[in-house]
Amino acid sequence: MTQPRMSDRMSTGIPSRNAETEKLYWSPEELREWQLDRLRATVEQAKKSEFYRDRLKGFKPDSIEDLQTLPLTVKEELRPASPFGLLAVDPADLFQYHETFGTTGVPVSSWMTGRDFEVYSDQINQAGADFGKGDMVLIRFPYAISVPAHITAHAAQKRGACVVHASSRTLIAPHTRVISLLRKLNCTVFTGIALEGIFLAETAKLMGYDPAADFPSLRAICCAGEMLTEARRERIAALWGAKVYNMYGTTELGNVAADCPEGSLHASSDHFIFEVLDEETHEPVEDGQMGLLVVTTITREATPLVRFLTGDHVILTPGATCACGRTTPTIRHYGRDLNCFDFGGKRIFTRDIEERLLALPPDVIGNIYIYVVKDDEVVVRAESGRDDAAGIRDVVGRVASDLGIPFRIERVPEGDLFDRQKLLDVDPVIKPRYVADWRTDERHPDTLKALLSGYHTFVGKGKG
Repeated sequence: MTQPRMSDRMSTGIPSRNAETEKLYWSPEELREWQLDRLRATVEQAKKSEFYRDRLKGFKPDSIEDLQTLPLTVKEELRPASPFGLLAVDPADLFQYHETFGTTGVPVSSWMTGRDFEVYSDQINQAGADFGKGDMVLIRFPYAISVPAHITAHAAQKRGACVVHASSRTLIAPHTRVISLLRKLNCTVFTGIALEGIFLAETAKLMGYDPAADFPSLRAICCAGEMLTEARRERIAALWGAKVYNMYGTTELGNVAADCPEGSLHASSDHFIFEVLDEETHEPVEDGQMGLLVVTTITREATPLVRFLTGDHVILTPGATCACGRTTPTIRHYGRDLNCFDFGGKRIFTRDIEERLLALPPDVIGNIYIYVVKDDEVVVRAESGRDDAAGIRDVVGRVASDLGIPFRIERVPEGDLFDRQKLLDVDPVIKPRYVADWRTDERHPDTLKALLSGYHTFVGKGKG
């Protein structure tokens, strides 16, 4: 029997305050006391690893601020330490192993005990999607080596939901099969990276369905694995007629932030201690200023990390202002080097362009576009149906004025950048590339193949 658009559990407005989120409603004083107690235990646990044994020798924090006396832990140090140098428990106590993708170097190992696995799933259940009995949750993250699929599935099952293990795009689970599963199983939630929500909607259309009308059971989409802007979130929500929730984490750390029911990305301060540092000086920035995110785990057993420099650019805003009632800070995620480029001596984040670009209607600027960075201008080449000269001029002007760059939008017909028929084919799953080399083919760079794996738009370098 087909379920209604919103399940009874969601429509009755059951609050998100529960065992997993309880500490997110604590006063700042209560939370800091908890963090300091857990920090002390984490430091002692980390000293059991070869990596931290000498680095933390003699360190006994009297305050959270004492962390700033320690060196940062950077990813390049973790590569040679993998797979066993970070291990802080007896191998007999291990439960699961994962690795980073390794696209920028040797993969970094991430071990979990059974308790780590449970804690990680609790972090997922801080999200406002609020899995529960009656939910049919389709998992569209990759299961091979990666973390999110396993953890999200367990989080849903802990809440009593049924899980459909579809995995990412494979020979067994192409986009067409996923659409069939979503319909015939009356799935209420699906999870995956943001672009997968767009690709599945395109696939549904190719199969003759209206994504917003023909999947009446679908109530929520949970995204993770790439930067998600508010504008893009609204696009995906409109495509499916379902609410979109964002989760942010890393393989090394866990899920460090999750959307509340109001759509604010709240830091999981009960599991992590956060610092935001100036990129050049590594000194703390003021609240509300952009910097590099540094995270210390305080509930992880197998591979605890102290002052891990994530490489992510974020703005951390103090809590107690969100309508959901949570007191923990909110995070505005700008991504890593893959999500920005240099132009005229400035660093430009694609988020800042995308938020303005997607203010235009979807039939004017579609969901498939690339950034081409030339010597004298920045161009967004976007698939487009209807012309809106005035609207485009307005967006071009705002990008140029707000970001201080010469900017142009180049409209191309739908299918020019991405052949939708490819969604009906089966190709290997690959990690996306974000930088295209214009010397090969500016209009159809090889990196467009990355879109077929269900990942992200990318930054391209154009001719000077």
